[in-house]
Amino acid sequence: MKMEANPPPAFTYWAPEGSTIRNHPQDPNIWIAEGTDGSRTYYFGDQCRASEHQDWMGQVVETLPKPPVDAVWRIGTTTSPQTSDLRRERLNISFDENTRRVARVACG
Repeated sequence: MKMEANPPPAFTYWAPEGSTIRNHPQDPNIWIAEGTDGSRTYYFGDQCRASEHQDWMGQVVETLPKPPVDAVWRIGTTTSPQTSDLRRERLNISFDENTRRVARVACG
């Protein structure tokens, strides 16, 4: 991973291996990881505390705890259509439809 962002993000768990991390041109507190294939992964910070839940990766979705009362979670398959509204406090949990295992935990 190559870091070109200033300021850099607090966490890099979200960036694919071998990517280059840069700041968004209009907001330095949004980061973009650009893959060698031209793909882009966006990171909006850790307001939803996704960094604390990376140990859920690979777990069967039904084994996850219930959301706290005041939390905003969105759970769906990696292939499910989702609205594109950005909510930095929302924890998005994506799982593989066939294996039911968590594939991604991120804010947004």
